[in-house]
Amino acid sequence: MSGSAKPRAAARPRTKKAAASRWSVPGPATRRWIFIGGFTLALLVGLPLAHALVGEVGAILLGTFAFGFVVGRMTLRK
Repeated sequence: MSGSAKPRAAARPRTKKAAASRWSVPGPATRRWIFIGGFTLALLVGLPLAHALVGEVGAILLGTFAFGFVVGRMTLRK
């Protein structure tokens, strides 16, 4: 068995990584607006759906919980 192993391939030299594109990593302001837009869209679809499924009181409670979550996230100290 000795000497029957294949020899290793020669290592390739490392290449520089490409610089990150401007759009590859959104900044904090962009992330905030994406979060706000996504949450608004979720509310526009979610609240009428919750109203249809659990009634008016349930939709109000779910909306209040969701609003509290967003206010908590927006005022979170980092």
